[in-house]
Amino acid sequence: MELRHRLLSCMAETLTSQQYQVFVLNFLEGMPQKEIAAEFGLSRSAVCKTVAAAKYRLRLALGYTFETPDPDEDFYETDAY
Repeated sequence: MELRHRLLSCMAETLTSQQYQVFVLNFLEGMPQKEIAAEFGLSRSAVCKTVAAAKYRLRLALGYTFETPDPDEDFYETDAY
């Protein structure tokens, strides 16, 4: 429950209002992009781009990247712990 609250807080701080609404409807409520497009008066392409932009902004905010970790770097030893 705490993780969900933290994710929603990050979303609210990071995403635009439209990105937030579309992302919640699509990913948390499972509404198809076609239905979201009709509800917001957007094209499916616009909804797809909005979702992609929301994912990108969340990845940046959460520090998630697709980079391969350096095998010489010790992942578990850091001053953050």
